[in-house]
Amino acid sequence: MPFPITPLATIEREAKAAAEKGQTPNEACRYPFGDPAGEAFMRIYNEHRAALKGATPQLASEVPQ
Repeated sequence: MPFPITPLATIEREAKAAAEKGQTPNEACRYPFGDPAGEAFMRIYNEHRAALKGATPQLASEVPQ
């Protein structure tokens, strides 16, 4: 069964909010990490977290799951 479609704007809003609150992806992401929505969440989360810290974002392959 395919996963339901979630608007990218929703995923982006949730990922940025989680990064700002200091939550981990495991705490905040409600999407399966193997799903495109979960992958988008992780990408946006990492980019925003890095921007908040002033660092370079980690690649998805470098993030422990």
